[in-house]
Formats: sequence, structure tokens, C-alpha cells
Amino acid sequence: MVDTSQLYKNFAHVNSLVHQTLPGGFGMGGGSRYQHAIQSWAVTGKSADDMWYSYYMVEIDSILFTSVDGTFKLHEYNYDCRLVDANGQIVPLTELVAVTPDTTQGSTSYTTSMSESFSASGGFFGADPTATIGGSVTFGHSVTRSVPDIGINNRSITSDGQNASWTLQVAGEAPAQHASMEFTAQMLFRVPTKPGPQPNYGVKLEFNSQVFDDDENGTGYHDRTCALMMPQLGTTKLVEWGDRGMYCVLKPEIIKLVTPVVP
Repeated sequence: MVDTSQLYKNFAHVNSLVHQTLPGGFGMGGGSRYQHAIQSWAVTGKSADDMWYSYYMVEIDSILFTSVDGTFKLHEYNYDCRLVDANGQIVPLTELVAVTPDTTQGSTSYTTSMSESFSASGGFFGADPTATIGGSVTFGHSVTRSVPDIGINNRSITSDGQNASWTLQVAGEAPAQHASMEFTAQMLFRVPTKPGPQPNYGVKLEFNSQVFDDDENGTGYHDRTCALMMPQLGTTKLVEWGDRGMYCVLKPEIIKLVTPVVP
């Protein structure tokens, strides 16, 4: 029997450390930097209804810094996370079992508090079938973050049931306007499976920031900023938001997950 209290400690897999950058210029200062550390936990089990399921708990720990200068303001960050196959396609029959954090209302901090359990008559942890499970297994890990003047909107429930999504709304006076902030999100996916070789799965992270020129004196400053950034964008895209705003859409990242081996 596996001691489920040790799940986080013993079965964590640091999959990737993703660095993303955004060029600067005029209102976008000296350039923006984003870092995402992705960990995952994987377990496959046979449920009481005699069905096999694979569970993937994914945690993303981000350090976010958007360089805004002059009259430019940071408006929001957006996260969209999906379970995908080796070709980057959404996995059919994926269920998003749980996500955290929830939407905040006037709070200056939040705590991830996922505690989801499933029962299994047998199954396997991690990449090698070296630890069998029986009874109940609990996924859980708590992280507390301070988010002064940041509003968190959990959009997952309004999507297709397979997509873990958040919007972080940044107030004009928030410390994040000129300093880095941390954000931690967790999601638990479930997908039907069966004994034998398993597909290679990954989590697809789509991330963007939204900024705008707050001076209300025409579009010239915003236009010069965009023109200066354009030659340096590479795979990043700028999507206009009104006359003086833009989404800075970074290239999607697919992080390979460890898949349990089921003999």
C-alpha cells in the first residue's frame, strides 16, 4: 500500500523550466521576462466500475515581469492549459477534474488547496510500474501567494471542460506594474486508458499579457512602441486591443508529461 501522504514528495517530476521573453521599446521599457516551472504527478488506476483511468496533476509556478514604462500599464495576464497528445491535439474524453486557485473577490492573497481523491483496486505511479496502489489515492499540495491589487478570474468552468484557464487582472497601482509577481496554478486531468503501451501526453501552455497606453492623448505613443517591437518579435504576436492596447501572445509551449506504464 502506498502512503498517499508522500505522493507529492515521492512522485513529483520536474518536467520543464520554460523561459519566455518579450522585447522592449518606448512604453514597453527594457523587455519583459517570464519563467514557468512545471511539475507533474501521474498515476493510473482501475476504478470501482472496472474502468482504467490515468490522472495527471500539473502545477505551474510562474515568475512574471512585464516591463512597462512611461504611460503604459499592464492590464492582465492570461493562462490556458490543455492536455494534448504528441501532435499537440486535445486528447478526446479528457476531463478536467479540478483546478485551483479559484476566482478571488477583494482578496490580497490566495492559497491553492487541491485535495482530490480517487479509489482504485490496482494501478501504477510514475514512469515505471514499481509502486502499486490500492484503496484511495489523494492529490494535494498547498501554496500561498500574495497578490496585492491582482484579481484572479478562474475561467475554466466556462470553457469546454478540458481547458484550465485563468485571467489575472492587474490594478493600475499594483506592485506588479513595475516588479515581478508570482503565480501558482494547479490542475488535475483524467483520461480513460487501458493496460498496455500508453500515448505520450503533454500539457500545452498558452500565455499572454495585455498592456495599454494610459495617457488618453491619441495613439502615437502606442503606435511607435509597436513599430519598435515588431522587428524583434520572433514567434511572439501582437494582437490589437482597442486603439492603444495590445495582447502580447507568446508562442505556446508543450511540456511532456511522465506517463505511467501499465503492463
